[in-house]
Amino acid sequence: MPIDKLKSTNKNHLMMNILYLILIISNIILFIGLIDYYSKTGISVQLQAYEYFSSVIPTVIIIGFITAKLSGLREKGGSLYEFGALIMITVISILTAYFGEKANTAELFGPYLEMFRILSITLIFILMATMLKPFKEIIRGDFTKRNLFVCFIIFAVLAIYATYFNIDVDGAPANVRCMVVMISGLFGGPFVGIPVGIISAAYRFTMGGVTAFPCAVSTVIGGIVGSLFFILNDKKFPRPLEAVIIMFLFTGFEMLMVVVMTPPDISFPFIQNIYPKMLFASVVGIILFSLAIKTRKDEMKSSKGEKESIIDELTDEVGANDEIKALKDEIKTLKKDIEKLKKE
Repeated sequence: MPIDKLKSTNKNHLMMNILYLILIISNIILFIGLIDYYSKTGISVQLQAYEYFSSVIPTVIIIGFITAKLSGLREKGGSLYEFGALIMITVISILTAYFGEKANTAELFGPYLEMFRILSITLIFILMATMLKPFKEIIRGDFTKRNLFVCFIIFAVLAIYATYFNIDVDGAPANVRCMVVMISGLFGGPFVGIPVGIISAAYRFTMGGVTAFPCAVSTVIGGIVGSLFFILNDKKFPRPLEAVIIMFLFTGFEMLMVVVMTPPDISFPFIQNIYPKMLFASVVGIILFSLAIKTRKDEMKSSKGEKESIIDELTDEVGANDEIKALKDEIKTLKKDIEKLKKE
């Protein structure tokens, strides 16, 4: 590897680590603030918060882990893949039954199911978009103006859709806008992520509300952060685990923006109600999108490998034909030599 390229790679890694550090520190500050707030407001609120987190975080981790392994199991055999899917369904059923005994299941899981419904519709449109030619060319690394423009239009529309269609969680609107903006930055870079962030932030701000300004600011920052990770990762969408970590940390950063820009008596109750739902939807959404992108890349590699194999076979056939032609020419030459000898 050339020295200049090595230095550039090391610099990118350093900048990426700094970004991770900033996001991690922001999450630590957020959790310290939450703990302090709960300790002042009473143990009942604290236990309720723990109950919500204890139901969401294990579910997200387990579903994410098993889902990440399903694509590998599919390659090893259909029975293993089906067994893995069965395990995931069983785990979800057990968790639902367990936490249903500790809390009102409809009250606890209703908002998550509603968030998942909104997430599913958004992801369907995103995954359909990845089947378009411009998206496939971007996955290959062909960042033409046309491809980026198409990508920008689709993500901008989806970000506005994700902002408009939200669920009300105790008076607070929960949506997956920042997930769409983050994906646009991680996938298309600054020429997609930043304008998508600005447009969806402006739309969110026009909707009003106490948290309109901090939500708008965090949305713009989401487009910038996603674009920075894209640039520092050599203009490639990150691996599924990296994408999940980025989304997890940035959701905490988004909540911190709300804390910083709104009064504590408004921000902390808002976060208590909305943070687990948005974290759940954002993490699950980026897991599914990352796996879809990985599948598209694998299909392209497989298709490329098949084409290369066909080219090699054709090349071998051409080579064999050339050898046959050379042999025929040699035979003709030998026949002419023999005829000359006979005449002599």
